[in-house]
Parts: sequence; C-alpha cells; structure tokens
Amino acid sequence: MKQQKKIAMFGGSFNPIHNAHINLASVFIKKLKLDKLLLIPAAAPPHKSDSEMIGADHRINMCRLAAEEHKKIDVSDIEIRRQGKSYTVDTLRQLHEQYPDSELYLITGADMFMTLLDWKEPQTIFSLATICTVPRNDDDYEILKEKEKQYSEMGAKTVVLDVKKSGISSTKIRHLIFSDESFSKYVDEKVEKYIYANYLYMDTSTVNYERFDKVLKSRMGEKRYIHSQNVAAEAQRLAKKYGADVKKAKLAGMLHDITKETPGSEQLAIIENSAIALNNVEILSPKLWHAIAGAAFVRDIMKIDDEDVFNSIRYHTSGRAKMSLLEKCVFIADFIGAERNYDGVDEMRALANKSLEEAMEYGLSFSIADLAKRKLAIDPNSLACYNEIVLKALASKNR
Repeated sequence: MKQQKKIAMFGGSFNPIHNAHINLASVFIKKLKLDKLLLIPAAAPPHKSDSEMIGADHRINMCRLAAEEHKKIDVSDIEIRRQGKSYTVDTLRQLHEQYPDSELYLITGADMFMTLLDWKEPQTIFSLATICTVPRNDDDYEILKEKEKQYSEMGAKTVVLDVKKSGISSTKIRHLIFSDESFSKYVDEKVEKYIYANYLYMDTSTVNYERFDKVLKSRMGEKRYIHSQNVAAEAQRLAKKYGADVKKAKLAGMLHDITKETPGSEQLAIIENSAIALNNVEILSPKLWHAIAGAAFVRDIMKIDDEDVFNSIRYHTSGRAKMSLLEKCVFIADFIGAERNYDGVDEMRALANKSLEEAMEYGLSFSIADLAKRKLAIDPNSLACYNEIVLKALASKNR
C-alpha cells in the first residue's frame, strides 16, 4: 500500500513574512516529518481589516523570496486566486481535492487555535486536517493543552508543540519600518530588500534621506547609485548658485533615476497606473520611460507630492518648454555629475558655472544631434525646450 504524503497548510496574512514564520515551518517539517509545507497568503483574512494589509501580490512575492532556499516549503496562491474572504475550510477542501491521497495538517497561531470553534464550519476543519499550533508566550502552553482536550473530545486531531518563543511579530516589524528603525535581523535579506524597493510600510509623511538611500540601493547597482548621489550633489550646488530650492534639488537629484534599472514592462505599468499620458515619441522610446515612471513612483508610491520635484524627475532626460529653475538644475546636474567623462563634459561644466541657459542649449544640442545621428525619434518636449532657449537668445541679441 502506498504511504500517504504529509502536507501542511500554513496560512496567514504574512504582512510581512518574517524569520519566525520560516523557523516555525521548519520545526513542523522536522517534528511531523512532513513531505511538503505550503505557505498560503490570505487574499483577505476574515479577522483583519483591509487597512492593515498591503497588496496580496507583494505578500506572496515576499513569501516566495523567504522560501527560496527551503526545499520542502512551497508558496501557494490558492486563496489569492479564489479572492474574497479567505476561509480556512474552503482552502482545506481545495487542498483535499488537489492532494486526495495525502494527510493534511493545518498550522495556526495560538490565538487562532483558541478560537477555532468560532471559525466557519469547525467540525469540517477537524475532519479534513490535524490542527497544529505552538504557544505564543510562556503562559500559553497549559491553556492550549486544555483546549486541545476539548477539541479531542469533539473528534479533532491536534498537535501542540512547546517550542522556544521568538518574540517576533509582523506588527512589530511594520512598526520598526514605519519608525525608520532597523528590522534586518527579523526578515530574510531578500525580503528586506523587497520592502525597501517597493516602499512598503514606510512613513510617507516624512522625508528621511537615510531611508531614501536604502531604497536606492535596493533598486539599482553600485554604478547607478553613485551616479544618483553625484547628481544630487551637483543639483544642490547649482540650486545654491542660481537660487533654486536646495532641499528639493537634493531630493529630485537623488531620486531622478529611481526606476532606471526597473524592467521596461514594469516601468510602463507604473506609468499606466499613474494615468500619465504619453506622447507618440514617448510611447515608442523606451529610454524615456524611466524618467516618467520615476516621477510617478516618487509621487504615487513614495507619496512625495511636490509638482516641482515631480517635473524635475519627469523631464530630466528630455527637457521641456517653460522649465522651472529647479528642473534646469537637475537636468544639467545629470549631464555633469562627478563620474561623467564623455567628450564635451568639461565644456558643459564650464557653461553650467556661467549660465544655466547656455548649459541647457549645449546639453540639448548634444542630445538632439546624437538622436538624429542614430536616426531615432526626438521627443517634441526636447525640441520645444531647445527652440525656447534659442529663440530667447536670438531675441536678446536683436534688442
């Protein structure tokens, strides 16, 4: 007779998943000799409000990152695909159909274990799986054992393991992130990077350059990161020299390339979600997308709702007519950051110290000529910006 496989369901909001979740999964895999453990993020837990939850896509992505190196841990989107409120009994029924010859286990927290009789169809849950839990604190074990006796009398099979308490909770981690405190020891390194890269659980009401620095490092390689720091420094210098807002110059310069290394499909998704309308050239020019997506990311995800900062990032590649002083500082800073070494950069730097307008004209001439040489389309925003500067200069000469 073929031996039944042992498969456990470990559900939860995983908002976010942390090391204690993975450690607990590993303990049950070992103690119960499981063949497989399924991490199952809930689409909408019945006991939690929507305001507490980030999107299911982020939570399942973090679960996959946390489980990558654990052979017996898989991540299932069964509840997310089902949508609606995530009732355990419905998930167990689906798993029973999916694994008809397997013995199912349900791993739950101590609080949930104590309230099982309040769940939807508890008797059905008892018939479909062995219910497993661990104490939340030092006082829980005996209470859980008493509850276990009650469930046993109702026909349930249960396992209560007395394991070392971690003291970690998703609530605690969210608080640390929101407070800009370190949480790296509580989550997998890849999960930490994902949280910063997607700006999850952050306090969007505050400007914190140390936090922004971590966000940049999570979204780009070392070379691009150095460039971003150099542009921020140069934008601040130009802003101070010509009278623009120095703090905004640092912010826009630092974040101008935040989506530069994001895949094109994701850049377009960010733009589409932001409702920014693209012109025909922008649609067909992938090299312009990062600036537009970056502005949208900073405004819509990081919640830095400043029109001048938005436009400085949005047009730092193309330029546009009627650019603000800040926009010009960031546009030129991108050309002359400390690491730039292209032919003509010294002249561009000299012009930047002399006149923003002359530096803009030089930079735009350089870009437009390069695009024309390669037979690439030229953004009408660039042409409008160039024409505005040249016509202004001609008008000044003819006075």
